[in-house]
Amino acid sequence: MKFNKYLPEETRTLLEEQYKDYIKHTPMTKKEQRAVREWVKDGHSVYENSSGGWYDGGVPIPFLEVYRDEEYIRTHTKGMSTDEARKFALNYYGWDDDDNCSESSGPILDDEFLKNPTAGLPF
Repeated sequence: MKFNKYLPEETRTLLEEQYKDYIKHTPMTKKEQRAVREWVKDGHSVYENSSGGWYDGGVPIPFLEVYRDEEYIRTHTKGMSTDEARKFALNYYGWDDDDNCSESSGPILDDEFLKNPTAGLPF
């Protein structure tokens, strides 16, 4: 595998071993295999992803799972307006597009809190 030339040899070795083991045990299409290979060649582990997604418990979501989600959303939102695509993606991930959950409905931070954010904390 031809890696980014700036990667240390030990990193290349580790990434290539992970890649070989991963593709041996993970069913995927040729397109997915190419995407994973390009991801690894750029110096990333198959066990990390481009969106910074993590499972509960602090374990990163493997690249392929995120890639598949993104491809599914991209395929199913072709021709949709931006708002329709956003709603589709939110629904796909199980989030409501409820107006009650908008950013403005959070707690209002007053000037006193902004001046001294630790005031009133028990620790």
